[in-house]
Amino acid sequence: MSSTLWKRLEQNAAEHPDKAAFIFLHGDDWETVTFGQVLDLSNRLARGLQACGLSSGMRAALMIPPSIEFFGLAFALLKTGIIPVITDPAIGLQKVTECLKESEPEIFIGNTLTHALCFIYGWGRGTIRHNLTIARLLHFTNHMISNSSPKTQYTPVNHAAIIYTSGSTGLPKGVVYTHENFAAQLDLLVKTFNIQPDEVDLPAFPLYALIDALIGVTAVIPDIHFPVPSKIDAARTLLAIQEHGVTNIFASPIMLDRLATYGTKHAIKLPGLKRVITAGAPAPFQVQEKFWKLLSDDANLFGIYGATETLPISIIESREIFEDTRCKSVKGAGVCIGRPVNGATVRIIKICDEPILQWDKSIELPVNQIGEITVKGKAVTKEYVARRDANQLAKIDDCGEIVHRMGDVGYFDEQGRLWYCGRKSHRVILGQETYFTETIEGIFNAHPLVYRTALVGVSGTPVLWVELEPEAKKVDKAKIKLELTGLSANHPQASKIKTFLFINKFPTDVRHNSKIIREKLTTLARQRISIS
Repeated sequence: MSSTLWKRLEQNAAEHPDKAAFIFLHGDDWETVTFGQVLDLSNRLARGLQACGLSSGMRAALMIPPSIEFFGLAFALLKTGIIPVITDPAIGLQKVTECLKESEPEIFIGNTLTHALCFIYGWGRGTIRHNLTIARLLHFTNHMISNSSPKTQYTPVNHAAIIYTSGSTGLPKGVVYTHENFAAQLDLLVKTFNIQPDEVDLPAFPLYALIDALIGVTAVIPDIHFPVPSKIDAARTLLAIQEHGVTNIFASPIMLDRLATYGTKHAIKLPGLKRVITAGAPAPFQVQEKFWKLLSDDANLFGIYGATETLPISIIESREIFEDTRCKSVKGAGVCIGRPVNGATVRIIKICDEPILQWDKSIELPVNQIGEITVKGKAVTKEYVARRDANQLAKIDDCGEIVHRMGDVGYFDEQGRLWYCGRKSHRVILGQETYFTETIEGIFNAHPLVYRTALVGVSGTPVLWVELEPEAKKVDKAKIKLELTGLSANHPQASKIKTFLFINKFPTDVRHNSKIIREKLTTLARQRISIS
């Protein structure tokens, strides 16, 4: 018996064996791998895993770069019930060491480079007993086929994967995904965006390409190595959208910005693109406006709110932002992130930095009061691997169901829309006042030469970091400071900010290149202020 996720791939391949699952650039030529071919590769790799003596329930550190073989192996792991442990090497090799130490994989699957790093850094030391490469797995598969090995029945396990967060607020946490979580997430995405089987998606990350195959749509991949969003080849990506009839893009704000900037400069239009979904952080208004100019009038540009622990949670379309919520954001309302999706129960609770073991209705806040955002639903993951303290801080038992505390602060307005006010850990407390980052930053972000800002607190003083638009790097900073002061004159908190610091580029998370690492900015602000 195999997992329901694996059955989705089997069904897609059975119904449309010759349909393109992945279209990717190999050298100067585009290559196509069909659903039937993906299924065949996955089956062969699954037999290779079995031949190596691996069994259901074991954990495997998956450390091979994105490739068609990577996708086939990911599905093979689903079939065999082996649990992949997925970390992003960009978090830093020492952090990878810590993540693999706590997740305790018994299997290491990598290429020559990652096997060398595994030896040097001691990844999984004491737990890893099987070291494999794709070539070895395929070798064992061929051996089994030549010896007429019978088909094997696989025993399903509840855990589907351990996926590590980007670690933008500390050491990445291993999110434990069950098959039910994944299936619910797939269903939410399909229903929320009305995704049809004949669509063509351009995914920004390897995981989203896997999701495409599971929901039966074609994934177009301009660069099989999946560079970080800030380093994509905009020209190649836009050409891929046009040549292959891409109907949907799932991207981070920085990727959207790169595409919009290049597309605007070269007067590129994307009439076939009907849906753009951006996640990872709220996309700046000016980025949304730039990208809109590439789209047809009937296209949609969505922002979704979520996290590694659960996605999607809420959704908003850009027209509502431009026509209504933007004018409130520039006055200090925060960022509107839309209405909860059907299947996610979102509630606001009193801000608390301590564990809440049991849900109590008394902690829930009414509309227009800022508190911590929580979510409950089938797509919500229930735990982190080997993190007892983190589990206690992030999870609440609600009559047997798990409520996840997002670690973000926000509120609902009278229309049932959710507003994001920043990370709970980033709020700046000065005396009796609490400054919420997004409510303050939205005021200053309205300046036409400002790309984005970041609020931090240093020695009882609110400090605002400023990243200017690329064309404004050489303008008179003193003049901009005066103009920023004018923008905030009528806001009771923002008007108290007198210290403005400029930086060429904010430090951001390694996965989306969009979430600002305010902890680094706080340290840098202390250094700047002490020097001055």
